[in-house]
Amino acid sequence: MFPETVAETLSDAVIEQAMKLNAEERQELVVSYVNKAKAIWLVQGEEGFVMFEDGDNVQLPVFPHKDLASNFVATNGITGQAVSIELQEFTATWLPGLQKNGVELVMFPTQSNVENLVMTAEDLAAELVAV
Repeated sequence: MFPETVAETLSDAVIEQAMKLNAEERQELVVSYVNKAKAIWLVQGEEGFVMFEDGDNVQLPVFPHKDLASNFVATNGITGQAVSIELQEFTATWLPGLQKNGVELVMFPTQSNVENLVMTAEDLAAELVAV
């Protein structure tokens, strides 16, 4: 299904399969693939990075591949684009900042009505090191 090696683009069939994964499988895909790609993908909108707000919780959606982040933007009618952050920068700078600010991470969300796995920055940092 998903490429074993880092791929510049994903086929429509692979994107479709990835979108059907359950929350745990999507979380595993993020952790395993970003370690291979040495990058993680976020969605940047007109006023900064796209975040979800649920009451007091603020969450940053993260994606394992540009095409999956772009698909999320198109599927959910969001104005924004997929941007890559080097994994080393993400783990050294972003995760400590997110943790300090209490921002959680949504692991490869697909649609707003689909269950997503949410992790703390500290938990994601531990997962990325463990792979």
